[in-house]
Amino acid sequence: PVYVLNHSQHNFPNRTTQPDLDEIEEWTDRAARRMYEGAGLGPSDVDIFNPYDGYATMSQFYLEAFQWHGVKRGDAFAFYAGDIRVEGPHPFSSSGGNLGNGRTRTAMYTDSIQQLRGSAGPRQVTVRAETALAAFTTPSSGGWMMFGKHPS
Repeated sequence: PVYVLNHSQHNFPNRTTQPDLDEIEEWTDRAARRMYEGAGLGPSDVDIFNPYDGYATMSQFYLEAFQWHGVKRGDAFAFYAGDIRVEGPHPFSSSGGNLGNGRTRTAMYTDSIQQLRGSAGPRQVTVRAETALAAFTTPSSGGWMMFGKHPS
């Protein structure tokens, strides 16, 4: 089985029609804190990271806010230069996300569950797969889910 370790919905208010970088970073940082605190986990505990990627820059904001594999602000592009394939040591967005699947909306959740079950077929990661973090969200509104192979 796969368990839901935490979930979070948010709808942060926009000051203007187009948020600025400070707002986006604040919102993604808050989402990360909520998810980690609620699940009792930290960045190093997350094996599978499937952030929402409706626009390519969103993945960068989430990767830096959630600090997956130690990525800090401004480090996302350097991380992408590494091995992020499903067979590699840092399988990033193993679902292919919306950019790889079309606007499926829930590919990130489905893939996270399949990865933990070991049923992802050719997308199956080769690293440890005990926990997964997935989102269907823009920085300002949406939801996150933390999954685990064990209930705590």
